[in-house]
Amino acid sequence: MSKPEAPYYYKVNRDTYHWETSCSKNNYPALGWKKTHTKPSGKEQCNECKSK
Repeated sequence: MSKPEAPYYYKVNRDTYHWETSCSKNNYPALGWKKTHTKPSGKEQCNECKSK
């Protein structure tokens, strides 16, 4: 199982964040997506990223 490591990716107005670039739900650098090196507060870990 994958552990969250920076960088993190998340879409504005969504409740999950991603760290695996191969995650099918991670659409960064599409419009509305952000990249950060600190865990986004108030968001949950993506289940697909965790399972990798």
